[in-house]
Amino acid sequence: MSSLFYVIRKQFMNIFRGLAQKPLALVGYILIGVMMVFVAVVTLIMPSGLVRKVDNEIFRAGVAATACIALYLGLRQGIEKGSTYFRFADVNLVFTAPFKPSQVLLYGFIKHIGTSLFIVFFMIFQIPNIKNNFALTDYGVPVILLAVLLYSVISPILGMVVYSVSSRSNERRVLARRLLDITAVLVVLFFVLAIAMTGSFTGAFVSFFGSEAVAYIPIIGQIVTIASAAVYGIDLMFYVSIAVLLVLIGLFVAIIYNANLEYYEDVLSATDELESRIKAKREGRDASLRKGEARKVKGGFSSRGAKAIFEKHMLEYRKVSFLLFFDSTTVLIVLTGVGTKFLMLDGFSSIFFTLFLSAYLLFFFIVQGRWPLELEKPYIFLVPESNGKKLFYATLTENLKNLLDGTLLFTVAYFIYGTSIPVILLCIVNYTLYGAVYIYADIVSRRLFGSIHSRVMLIFVKMFVSLFVVIPGVVIMLIVQGITGNELYSAFSIAVWNLFAAMCLFLASKGIFNNIETT
Repeated sequence: MSSLFYVIRKQFMNIFRGLAQKPLALVGYILIGVMMVFVAVVTLIMPSGLVRKVDNEIFRAGVAATACIALYLGLRQGIEKGSTYFRFADVNLVFTAPFKPSQVLLYGFIKHIGTSLFIVFFMIFQIPNIKNNFALTDYGVPVILLAVLLYSVISPILGMVVYSVSSRSNERRVLARRLLDITAVLVVLFFVLAIAMTGSFTGAFVSFFGSEAVAYIPIIGQIVTIASAAVYGIDLMFYVSIAVLLVLIGLFVAIIYNANLEYYEDVLSATDELESRIKAKREGRDASLRKGEARKVKGGFSSRGAKAIFEKHMLEYRKVSFLLFFDSTTVLIVLTGVGTKFLMLDGFSSIFFTLFLSAYLLFFFIVQGRWPLELEKPYIFLVPESNGKKLFYATLTENLKNLLDGTLLFTVAYFIYGTSIPVILLCIVNYTLYGAVYIYADIVSRRLFGSIHSRVMLIFVKMFVSLFVVIPGVVIMLIVQGITGNELYSAFSIAVWNLFAAMCLFLASKGIFNNIETT
């Protein structure tokens, strides 16, 4: 064990030394830390139930449903490739060290604790939404974060235990996967049956996932009990659940440490797949790495200069999209955006909730889109065109996709909300402009900060710059809405600001092609 802790200690020292050699990265992390502390303080002092006070039973049922889905996905990953907690750097360092296989797994668990803490930090940003809709107790926020932390710690350990058992033979792996899938199908069927019996989705959801029987399901029951203390208060079962989870964590770690495992071949294969997924995600390609039949499309390059970049992007979209620009991303945004209508009470339902939620999701798709891949290739810098023209055509496909996605989303929203056509048209324009703001804010971030120390920090920097640009438009909209009470004027005010912001960011982004080192 001494050699294992020596390697971990050295890695931490190398991280701090690396930050000391990169002052910009260190300043960025300090700013992120300050922002998180600020959000945490605001979250703790803000009152609960500002927007509405949803029944506590819905909170309990929601936690149970979320825990069930997360546990299923975690176990499924554990059965198939429980060793995906490693990167190639870990393989080169740890696999050549004098460690037992069980210690290698333990190393993966210790590294995953950092991911668990990041999940907790990300959860801090979601707490205001919870406090706006539920009446939390004074200690509700720490209780929720504790539940998230415990689950994020125990989930990968459980996945490792399942992997250590199922990886001994292919038959065991197939059997474990089938048992897990059958259990999931039965849960869905019983839930559908509950909906049919009650005639109400909300009633069935509360009665099924909020049942007292859920408290007796291992891990899920303990997580639900701990999180529910945020609205019901702390009782004896709260401490019992914490103790049970800590005992399970210790038990699982002991099982992993004492298991006689020989799994290096599977680890190398899974690590290679993980690295391929990460690379594909960074390049804006399909991270699922599905090996489907390549779609043959007819077309060629009839344009010259910067327009050829646009034609290239169009051909790439035709190969992977269902129709035009419509793909799985479109389906996800439309379903999530329209689903906002059914999550809000009638008195608070507004098409602006759909606009802002879909714009929030759009940010994460934009920062991992296709166009940044062009900046990693030299030919775009050598095209004999103006910087503005190259930037326009390099990002045109993304803007067109956002326009068509927004058209589909708010066409459906028109029939659900029953608002006026001018408001719908302005919402489509706003959605497209939000995408443009994110794209050009991304480029401005690259010009300001250059190469970023880590991808996590890169996303935070882009989010900070985008929020700095977008928030004034939201404030203006709230002021206009408060004065006029008219949705059309409010949507128009956002459109004016977003158009102004997108144009300014576009002009500030043109210089990205003057210096190839900034990419």
